[in-house]
Amino acid sequence: MKKHILSLAAAVVVLAALTPLAVTMSAAEVTCRIPFSFIVNGRTLAPGNYALSTQNAVVLVRGDGGSIIAMTNGTSGPASAPKLVFLKTGERYDLAEIWMGDGSGREVVMSHNARKFLDHARAANVKVERIEVAAQ
Repeated sequence: MKKHILSLAAAVVVLAALTPLAVTMSAAEVTCRIPFSFIVNGRTLAPGNYALSTQNAVVLVRGDGGSIIAMTNGTSGPASAPKLVFLKTGERYDLAEIWMGDGSGREVVMSHNARKFLDHARAANVKVERIEVAAQ
């Protein structure tokens, strides 16, 4: 786990170093109250108030229950209200997407263990629900 976090942090540093200083990419941010514990990048965060900001392929989740950095894949879609999308399996919630409200959305890259868990759940016909939490 510690090795994975250090590798992720190193990737963030490399991405930041490779971004030219003359080009400013604006970071997008949403805030919300999440009423349940949830998992991001293999780490469980407690219910509470969170601010999520994205820049390039990185999302920073920070709030009452802790902070964590995760990688994202760009997605697109019709403009919608800002929201977070979770995949709920039993009592487990995995952060899956972040929508900024301007039509830009990011798919959160799930850890290997989270993907494996979801694959096993689906194979066992366990219901996996999409839960949306409104953001600002």
